Amino acid sequence: MAARSTRSVPMRPTKLGRFDVLAKIAGGGMASVYLGRSATEAESEVVALKVMRQDRAQEDEELVKMFVDEANLLARLEHPAIVRTIEVGVDNGQRYIAMELLQGMTLASVYDTCVTRNLRLEPELVAFIGARIADGLQHAHELVDDDGKPVALIHRDVNPANVFITFDGAIKLFDFGMAKTIMRTTAKTSPGVVKGKLSYLAPEQIMQLPLDRRADIFGLGTTLWELCTMRRLFARDSDVETVRAVHVGAIPDIRTVVGDLPARLAAIVQRALERNRDHRYPSAVDLAKDLDEVAAPRAASAPARLSQMLDALFPQERKKQRGWLKPAIAPSKTPSKA
Repeated sequence: MAARSTRSVPMRPTKLGRFDVLAKIAGGGMASVYLGRSATEAESEVVALKVMRQDRAQEDEELVKMFVDEANLLARLEHPAIVRTIEVGVDNGQRYIAMELLQGMTLASVYDTCVTRNLRLEPELVAFIGARIADGLQHAHELVDDDGKPVALIHRDVNPANVFITFDGAIKLFDFGMAKTIMRTTAKTSPGVVKGKLSYLAPEQIMQLPLDRRADIFGLGTTLWELCTMRRLFARDSDVETVRAVHVGAIPDIRTVVGDLPARLAAIVQRALERNRDHRYPSAVDLAKDLDEVAAPRAASAPARLSQMLDALFPQERKKQRGWLKPAIAPSKTPSKA
């Protein structure tokens, strides 16, 4: 008979910094996400609390370093197109990041639902979404340290799963857990280890060459190609095949897939997907400028149309997510095991 594990299931915290910890809303391998509410009577701010799992912190020092690095990085990033970080800290040995609570859906969920229902996004909306992601990337790429020196930040994992569309139609880039800067204690990648979602990596990431901001341009280019076509560009049945596709696989002319796509948008996507990075957009601001030109005729109404799109694709989701806020006004309960 096997011995029974004596390892205890971690209790969720009840308070972190100035926030009461309420319901658990998500969980992952490294951290759990809870609904948080300001514990002061002067304000009633509701946030998302990303909390490092204590069991993983005790097992893996590298994960702790990654979490701390991400927290320090997020605290420096302030832009409308990046999820806002409100507070970073350690309380009673538990590391946490308090972030704005977003309600909406990931771009990946939008893509998957459109594919399932055989729907396409309007080209102008694709351009608007891409331009806002590029705005956020440009801010991140230009980040400086306390002495005003560039930190050479690269997201390294730009893909639809790391982009959020709120029910108000705002676009938010998130998850900088894989980001590389000269400040990070975990910046080095071990030989043979490729970080990021394989089918959205740039060829130079696959080849493990020195990276710069143009790697993120390629990831955004792949995302744009897929949003325009509702087809996967590099994803294959195995990781080996996917890596090969990114490295040397054909990149179909997007207008052979979507014949009525505006020529200007097609040219933008093609340039973002140049395997030779010297032929790519040199910066996210240049990409955003061109995308905004495509989106311009209906840009003012884009947030409202995105909001309507989410309600049409996910008719019950807005009500469901509003239900998450109930614990913020309900009486406190005894902590449960997470």
